[in-house]
Amino acid sequence: MHYIFRTLFNMLLCIMLASCAIKNPKNSYAYITNQGDNTVSVIDIKQQKVTHTIKVDKAPVGIAVAEKINRVFVTNVESATVSVIDTQSNKVIANIPVDGSPVGIATSPDNKMLYVADWYSNQVIKINPITYELMKKAKVEKAPAGIAVSLDNQHLYVAARDSNEIAILNAESLEIIKRITVGEHPFGIATNKSGSSLYSVNVYDNSISSIDTGTWQQTRTEVGDHPYCVAVNTDDNLLYVTNTLDESVSVIDIKTNRIVKTIEVGDTPEGIYYDKINKVVLVANWGSNSVSIIDAPSNTLINTLSVGDKPRAFGQFISG
Repeated sequence: MHYIFRTLFNMLLCIMLASCAIKNPKNSYAYITNQGDNTVSVIDIKQQKVTHTIKVDKAPVGIAVAEKINRVFVTNVESATVSVIDTQSNKVIANIPVDGSPVGIATSPDNKMLYVADWYSNQVIKINPITYELMKKAKVEKAPAGIAVSLDNQHLYVAARDSNEIAILNAESLEIIKRITVGEHPFGIATNKSGSSLYSVNVYDNSISSIDTGTWQQTRTEVGDHPYCVAVNTDDNLLYVTNTLDESVSVIDIKTNRIVKTIEVGDTPEGIYYDKINKVVLVANWGSNSVSIIDAPSNTLINTLSVGDKPRAFGQFISG
């Protein structure tokens, strides 16, 4: 009898240890703003399907995911608001009124501050993402679009489209501390994962500027027709750039500054982001109401999902 009990105990212990050893892998989700029907499509990236459609205010464009506080922030350009989505319930829990026409949006890496680029009023707005209080405003001319925050939460990078430059601001005071001239009509911007480089997509001269954040020196690489947004993989060795008039994504080797592949996607691709969990790149196709999914290791298109009308997903739209 003692032997039987000991055997059963050992079996139970093994089962418990095995259960502890099995980790439930973290999933990732994409939040796609659909400007044409005032919604956000939520995509389960692992299952590659749309799980929720969330109604927001009028003409959503920009998107910023704040994982640490379980929030997604959406700029609604025609209603002059920022919608706040709770990622646990996938419901809008607030709409923050802002001035002008909000387009670009970004959270600081520590998720303690939210920044909005007001396109028509030529200003940047700083918002507390918990209380929704508007903390500060500052002029950034002309036509601020893409926006990003440095890895150390100290600097704010803003693409001033009609000034053909990137403005570097103190993230606390919003004082402009430097301006860097890039290509014509910069729009989407992004930093690499280490924070050592900043990338500006220059729409009218079909190029991307790679800027060293230590020296502010830059190099330019030609891409496709009317590029829009850029994403960086987690190894910091490849860039992915959407070309809106070529219906393609340019894949750039960062070390050589050369295009290593061009991937055909849907019509008028705009927003793009890299999913580190599933190792895929997602592309929002404005003209075909779809999201293209690219397998990053092979740089091949593996799926296309239907979403809402006129998807943009301008910003960081993946959580995970």
